[in-house]
Amino acid sequence: MKGLERPSNRDYRSVLRFMENGGGQLFEEESSWVYDKEDLVTLRPGREHAWLDGILERVLKVLLLLHARNHPLQTSSLRRRLIITQETDARTDDAAIHYYDRRRISKCVTFIITIMILILLMVPIWLLYKSSVRGTLTKSADTIILILAFTLIFSAALSAFTKAKRHEIVAASAG
Repeated sequence: MKGLERPSNRDYRSVLRFMENGGGQLFEEESSWVYDKEDLVTLRPGREHAWLDGILERVLKVLLLLHARNHPLQTSSLRRRLIITQETDARTDDAAIHYYDRRRISKCVTFIITIMILILLMVPIWLLYKSSVRGTLTKSADTIILILAFTLIFSAALSAFTKAKRHEIVAASAG
C-alpha cells in the first residue's frame, strides 16, 4: 500500500464534492471514509502536468460559460472541436458538468509548455543579437548577467512544469 500514490488535492476535492452532493448514494455512516484524506490512495498514476491541466480546465470552463452567456443557443465550436469528444460529451446531459478528453488536455498542455520553453530559449539569443548590432552591449558582464538570468528562468520553468530530476535540469541548462 505504501507504493501507491496519494490523490492530488484537486482529485480529492472532486471526490469530496461528489460524495457531499449525494453522488455516492451511501448512508452517512458509510461515507465518512472520504474525510480521512491521509488514508486514501489512488490507483491511477499521477500526471506530469496535473496542476497545469487544472488551470487549463478552469480557463476552459470560464470561456465556455462566457460563450454560453453571449450565445445561449449555440454550442461552442472550440469545445466541440478541440477539447471535448463525442464520447465525453455523451456522458452527461447536465449543462453545468463538463467532461474533457484527457488526451486532448494533455496535448494542449504539452503545446503550452513547448511554446514557453521555445520562448525562454530564443529571447536571450535575440536580445544578445540586437544589443550587439546596436553596440549597446558594452561589457561582458552584461552578457553574463543576461545569460545567467535566462538560464535561471529556464531551470525554474523546467522544474515547475515537468517532473524532471535535478540532474536532468542541470543537463538541460548546460546544453
